[in-house]
Amino acid sequence: MSDAVAEGSTPAEANPRAPTFLLAVTRLECVVVFTAVALLFLAPARGGEDIWAWITPAFNARYIGAVYLAALVPLVTFALSGRWSPGRLVVWMILVFTGSIMVVMLGYADRFEWDRLFAWVFWALYIFLPFNAAYFLWSLRELPVAGRVPTATPWRLALTGLALALGAYGIALLAVPESATDFWPWPVDAFHGRIYAATFLAPAVGVWLVRQKGSPAEYQTVAFTLLALGVASILAVVLTSSNAPSIARVDYGELGTWAFFGMNAIVALAGAVLLRVRAAPGLSTSPS
Repeated sequence: MSDAVAEGSTPAEANPRAPTFLLAVTRLECVVVFTAVALLFLAPARGGEDIWAWITPAFNARYIGAVYLAALVPLVTFALSGRWSPGRLVVWMILVFTGSIMVVMLGYADRFEWDRLFAWVFWALYIFLPFNAAYFLWSLRELPVAGRVPTATPWRLALTGLALALGAYGIALLAVPESATDFWPWPVDAFHGRIYAATFLAPAVGVWLVRQKGSPAEYQTVAFTLLALGVASILAVVLTSSNAPSIARVDYGELGTWAFFGMNAIVALAGAVLLRVRAAPGLSTSPS
């Protein structure tokens, strides 16, 4: 670990512990999200068609599983640390992720399989979680975020550009989902396209929050989230295609397929690079 990170680190007693209720909810989210990963990423045919909250074909199911796999990173990090750094950043990501999905599901209630338990669990969580996150962000708005240091200027510019790019694509998925996913290796309907907006909006907010200053825990949380998202998204397509009938397999000769892989490779690379930001010698250790 670099001197900059060591000096910018903060002992646990200076990093406030998050409220018990918020941590309990986060730990419940970990259990639910892990279950979703097991259903959709590990068994997409069975989980997506017969168990999930709506009927989800294999490519969509495994991609959603990949998204939830990446979502486990910040959730587990916060659940284990229990501290407001990186808790504040994680709660912001939860708010944006669940809030955008809540808006989409309200417009597509007819897509849900109401005879399945997961449909009711999904609706209960995605109505409760955005309001829970918003409440704690407001009530804890004066709580200090320990160990934050300014980001060096070159990193600040790069992170700002990354946040804007992720956010813009997330908004495009909400506004014109079929056009925004036209190059993806499998057909994506408007409902799934809009659901996927959260995949990009949540990390966009995480990157935005650390673009000017952040704690080592915040940088690390965002970095590993991006890395997991990029790698898992590519892996989801490759695994699903390898098990699909020949007529449904991904065409690796299509430019769109490689554009999708490239987009996610950039996300993963950004995560790997962001791990270096927290150790960059240009980081200042002046107090927040």
